[in-house]
Amino acid sequence: MATSVTLALDAPDAAVFAGRCVGCGGAATTTSTLGFAKVVTNARGTQRPVHVTLPVPHCAACALTTKSVFLAALIPFVLGFLAIGGAAFAVVGFGAAAAGLDEVGRPNNANSLVLGAGAGLVAGIVGAFVLELAARVLLLPVFGRALGQAPLFVPSLFTDADYVAGLTGLPNADLTAVTLTFARDDIASEFAAANAARLRL
Repeated sequence: MATSVTLALDAPDAAVFAGRCVGCGGAATTTSTLGFAKVVTNARGTQRPVHVTLPVPHCAACALTTKSVFLAALIPFVLGFLAIGGAAFAVVGFGAAAAGLDEVGRPNNANSLVLGAGAGLVAGIVGAFVLELAARVLLLPVFGRALGQAPLFVPSLFTDADYVAGLTGLPNADLTAVTLTFARDDIASEFAAANAARLRL
């Protein structure tokens, strides 16, 4: 059963993990990284990019699983976006040009390209989502629970969620805190005890 805690990000590098792998509970021999990035607006209305990383202890197998699951999501996403988005761009763009859309308005405008790009972007995101779902179904016997726990790549682009084996992170709007969802209750309990002063209710 998954357990969630919310950690204040006032000093993220000081987050204390147990000396065990977050994924399997075994001995940790390396680290994987949870990363978050947002553009935050301060009280004066000025925007600035904020980047936060959390090093997460892993054994070699869970670190490898993290990379493999990421690639299992990224590759179908890229292929789906390029193939479906490119096809939609070509069909809509050339179709609009053939229909005379570029002759509307000012001379030498590119209405067909704008319409094609918009259609390609929407179709590419939808195609990437569908292809990633299909790839997950096919690869689930290979990766098992690790693939099932990882958030879908397309939605995570809009929520800024990140995943490593055994742990999912979801930041709040201004990146002052992150909700960490642990796959293992024992690891979550150890983390909560070690970081009690920085946990939010």
